[in-house]
Amino acid sequence: FFVKGIYKQWYQRRVRGTGEVERSFAVRYSPAADKYYISRDGGAEQVMSSFRSLAYKNENMFRKVEYDWNKVYLARNSHEKSSITWRVECNKPIKSAKITMLHSTFKQGKVAWTCDLDEETSSFQTQFADIDLSKLRGATAFSISAKMSSPGSQNNAWQHTQLFRTDLGGDETPFEIQLSF
Repeated sequence: FFVKGIYKQWYQRRVRGTGEVERSFAVRYSPAADKYYISRDGGAEQVMSSFRSLAYKNENMFRKVEYDWNKVYLARNSHEKSSITWRVECNKPIKSAKITMLHSTFKQGKVAWTCDLDEETSSFQTQFADIDLSKLRGATAFSISAKMSSPGSQNNAWQHTQLFRTDLGGDETPFEIQLSF
């Protein structure tokens, strides 16, 4: 399994040729630390810095730290629309998947999520939890995308859509992908 190539690179360095059989894989993102935590079969975690490091596509997104509110999140630039995608490719079929992607919206902000298999595009949902993950069973590749927008030309409209909003000093991981094979 890989996110923007990380799995293939990680797999080739750490697993390939060892004779080990991989049964599970997990990746979590902490906005407070701005780090991904990657583990295989519940073992030691590999750490990747920056939300950009595992994003497959990143259009007009940045990590916002609000020291006055003690919050941190991924936000869109002042552009009208922004998006971010994570691509997952596996070396074997997925048996089960548990995925958490949380967001916050304010005023007229909108976030729409999709989980696409290979080249099959699904409709966007307003909550990631509304996406049927059973379609991932047997799949070997999928993409998760969030599209963010807010109508109007207010100077702070970009703040109306926030991915993975958490406390600045917290250890929450509102982005989690857990796969079993």
